[in-house]
Amino acid sequence: MHFGYYRFPMIPLWREQMLDAMNRYVIESLKLGDSDKIVYDLGCGLAAPCRTFAKMYPEKKVKGITIVEWQIQKARELNRQKNIDGIIELILGDYTNLPFDDNSADAAYALESACHCPGDDKAAFVKEMMRVLKPGKKFAIADGFLKRPSEKFYPLLKYCYNEICKGWALPSFPNVNGVVEQLKLNGAENIKVTDLSFRVAPSVMHAPFTVVSFVLKKMLQGEKLNSVRIGHLKACFLGLFMGMHRGSFSYLMITGNKKS
Repeated sequence: MHFGYYRFPMIPLWREQMLDAMNRYVIESLKLGDSDKIVYDLGCGLAAPCRTFAKMYPEKKVKGITIVEWQIQKARELNRQKNIDGIIELILGDYTNLPFDDNSADAAYALESACHCPGDDKAAFVKEMMRVLKPGKKFAIADGFLKRPSEKFYPLLKYCYNEICKGWALPSFPNVNGVVEQLKLNGAENIKVTDLSFRVAPSVMHAPFTVVSFVLKKMLQGEKLNSVRIGHLKACFLGLFMGMHRGSFSYLMITGNKKS
């Protein structure tokens, strides 16, 4: 589950509304025209953004790709419940080796998925995204971004960062300067970096309450938390601390288009 996007006059306690708003914000940034028919969701997870896309553009098609097989199975089940199977195509695969032709996408986006690519500059992800985009077409990448190398963090911040990566099974968060440089090298133009940190803040504040609620529920059920779950929950708390260091880390969206 990704973070949400707050728009006034939303009620900050309504997490689902903010999650849907984030999906819509990312999709709207693609500025799709009538002739744009096929969009790729790179790292679609359980395909919540794809379902939002299907509601917004029932006449278009979105193709979501994920490397996790159970996510495909669960997402298809959720899609059937919404009667939108025909609009969404889910593909088991790696976004660093996409099974799509060159210049085949009218747009592409990655919502909190680029962080799973190795390397701070996410070069393999960027290269493939730009390869499949048609000339002139737009992309959007929304994620938590480093603003400076993690090696330069002071010890406590570095510890938190490493524990977050470990808990969320991330090789690293993307470095905004490295990603922008890779985008330029792979033919992107009109690159814009937008800071969404304050927009996602109300959603981030749900994390500690969600974690505590989850732990209490499992305790009442007599279930022990394994080390993987403990690490994930720990990362949720440490993420709050990390987010306060805005000189080092921010939630950003990078948009642009492939050169014509």
